Amino acid sequence: MRNYFTITISDVQGARHYSFKQFVRKFVWVLIALFLTIWTVGGISIWWLSYAANEIEARHEASVQAYNEGLILARHDYEALLSEKTTIKQELEVASSQLAFLDQALQGLEELVGERPDADSELALEERVKNVQLSSLGKSLMLDMVPSGPAVAEYRGLTSQYGRRKHPITGKKHLHGGIDYRAKKGVSVIATADGVVKYSANSKDSGFGNLVTLVHANGLKTRYGHLSKRTVKVGEFVRKGDKIGEVGSTGRSSGAHLHYEVWFLYHRLNPKPFNDWSIEKYDDIFTKIKGVPWGSLAQAVDSRVKKVEKQLLLKGAPLVVK
Repeated sequence: MRNYFTITISDVQGARHYSFKQFVRKFVWVLIALFLTIWTVGGISIWWLSYAANEIEARHEASVQAYNEGLILARHDYEALLSEKTTIKQELEVASSQLAFLDQALQGLEELVGERPDADSELALEERVKNVQLSSLGKSLMLDMVPSGPAVAEYRGLTSQYGRRKHPITGKKHLHGGIDYRAKKGVSVIATADGVVKYSANSKDSGFGNLVTLVHANGLKTRYGHLSKRTVKVGEFVRKGDKIGEVGSTGRSSGAHLHYEVWFLYHRLNPKPFNDWSIEKYDDIFTKIKGVPWGSLAQAVDSRVKKVEKQLLLKGAPLVVK
């Protein structure tokens, strides 16, 4: 019976005996050992899997947090780019508006100085500005060299024009060789062009009283009569706009005014077109005043402008015109 073992089960009905071989007993123990081994390995596996899952979950949470932080940073960068885009757009709109304004202003200057580029012209802005500056420089030189504008500081119109008229004192008709400015006594009389004082004295024989005569370039001269006061002396150089005297009523005069004359060589010219001459009406005088070699004068001015341009280009300096 060594190869058998007995299991007894008792209850109210009595006892029952079951006999098994030792192999079955060993099998049962093997099953129990196998179960314990599986349970132990399963427990260890479950613990390792739980640990690994926790590690994965932690890394996942860290990744999600990093992603969220990156998303927030990207959103901030995007908002900053949008803000910068809006700022740049506004700056571009302002710059475009300023450029359009400058272009319109430049067109106005081009029309003013007679520079009218073709509609299909593709000249750069710098080239257009340079052309306007050179044209302005030439015309400014011409307006400084040749008498232009009113001869009184406070222009209030004319009382007498150039031509034949009845003299207000003698009553006889004769050529009135200049124009008379309406002005109060003491108003400043100014040079209408750069020049040198040729005469500054009381001219009793001419009837102009205190008289100043200026000689200008290219054979032109101007005379200023009936002055109450002369402020320049013979030989002085004066610039256009400089004060040379004050309005008065000396000589044969019926009241305070300025008598103004313009001469070319030995010929009187009508001073009215010179009085009205300005850069806005630059071309008018060339058709209204005959007997002056405007072509050669313009060539001389153009030569001076080109010389100035060449000197500035050699120095690398920009043109600047008043």
